[in-house]
Amino acid sequence: MSVRSYLVTLKKQLETNSIKSPLRFVTGNQSADLDSVISAISFAYFNYKKDESLLIPLINISRTDFKLRRDIVTLLDSYSITEDSLYFIEDFKRITASDVPIELTLVDHCNIQGDVFTDYLSKGKLDIVGIIDHHQDESVFLNANPRIIHSNGSCSALVFNYWYDQFSNKDIFYEKDNEIVPLLLGSLLIDTSNMSQKVEEGDVIAFKEYQNILQKNEILLKGLGNYACQSTDNIEKLLKGYYKQIKVAKKDMKGFKFYDILKKDYKQFKFTSRCNVSTVVGFSSIGKSFYWLLSNYSMQEISETFNEIMKDFNLDLLIMTTSYTRQENDQYTREFSYAFNSSNPRKDILLQLANLANDELKLDSDIYKLENLNSYLADLGKGQTFKIYNQNNTAASRKQIVPVIKDILENN
Repeated sequence: MSVRSYLVTLKKQLETNSIKSPLRFVTGNQSADLDSVISAISFAYFNYKKDESLLIPLINISRTDFKLRRDIVTLLDSYSITEDSLYFIEDFKRITASDVPIELTLVDHCNIQGDVFTDYLSKGKLDIVGIIDHHQDESVFLNANPRIIHSNGSCSALVFNYWYDQFSNKDIFYEKDNEIVPLLLGSLLIDTSNMSQKVEEGDVIAFKEYQNILQKNEILLKGLGNYACQSTDNIEKLLKGYYKQIKVAKKDMKGFKFYDILKKDYKQFKFTSRCNVSTVVGFSSIGKSFYWLLSNYSMQEISETFNEIMKDFNLDLLIMTTSYTRQENDQYTREFSYAFNSSNPRKDILLQLANLANDELKLDSDIYKLENLNSYLADLGKGQTFKIYNQNNTAASRKQIVPVIKDILENN
C-alpha cells in the first residue's frame, strides 16, 4: 500500500464516520517543516501497516500557510500526495467537534505547541499517548508510550527506526509502491545537509536501511532519479541531486512578503519567570541572510510587519535566526536578531538579551555585508527595538537557541 492509498482510505473512513473511538492523531511541531510533516505521515502510515488501525497525521499549521512550504508541497506532489489529502489545524477542530476521546502522539516535539492543543489539553479533552522527538526533553507526559527523546539529526529517522524494530517481518519496507522511504530519505538529507552535518547514530542506522531498500527497488530508485534529474547508476550523485532539488524548493521565496518569510518556519512559546511574569516569544528560522532581507524588503515593510505579527500572535518578543552559505567562499553563517515594542514591561531584560545569550551563541557585530547597519535601521518605526548580530556559534540552531532564551527569561 502506498502512502497516497493510506490517505485515501483514511479520508473515506472519516467522511463516513467509520473510525472507532477514540480519535487518534499524530502531529509534528509548529514549524511544520519537512521533518515534522514526514515524521507525522510516516508514523501514521507504519502504524496502519502494523495493525490496520487509523491514525490521522496532522500538520500543525493552517491550510493557508502550507503553500509557504514549497519543499514539502513539491516533494509530496511528486508522489501524488496533494493538499486535499492532508490534515491541518482547522481540520482537527472540525473532526473533533463531537465529544469523543482524543489521543495524540507528538513527533518532532515533546510538549504541546499551539493554542488549540493547549486548550484541548487544559480541558481534559485529549491525552498525549506517544512521543518521538530529538529536542531537549521537557520532562512532561512521562507515561507516553513510546516515549523516545534523544538527540539526532532528523526526527523522522527516529520514527523510522522505531517502526522498523516493531516489524519482525521486514518485507513491508521493500514493497514496490512504498514511497515512504524516499520521503523519509528527503527529510533526513535536508536535516543533515546531505549527511554532512549534525549526523548522529540514529541517522546513520536509518540511512543505511534507506539505501538497502532503494537499491533493491528499481521503481523507487527510478522515481528518485526523475525527481533529482540524475541517473540511477551512481547512488552518491543521485542522493546529492535529490538533496539539491529539495533544498532549492525550500530556499525559494519568490513572491513572498516579509510576513510570509517570518511565518514559513515559525514556532511560538510562553516562558514564565520566577516572579510569574510571562513572555510570549515567536521564533522564525530564515534561510537567507539579513543582507538579502534588508535588500529585498523596505524598512517600512519590515517595521509594519513587526507590528502586524506582534499583534496577530500576541507576541512580546520576536526572535529571527538566519542560516545560509556565502556564495563567494562557501562559509556557513548564522545570524541572530530580535525585535520587540519599546513599551514592553520587560524592556530592560530584552535589551540585555544578546549579552545574556553571548556565552552560548558567541555574538558580535560583524554582520555579513552590513557594515553600515545603522543606515538600514534609520527608518525603523518609532517605539520598536530591532537588534541584529553575527552568531559565531554556527552549531546552535533554533533547537539549541530556544532553551537558552527560555533560561534567560525564566530566571531573570
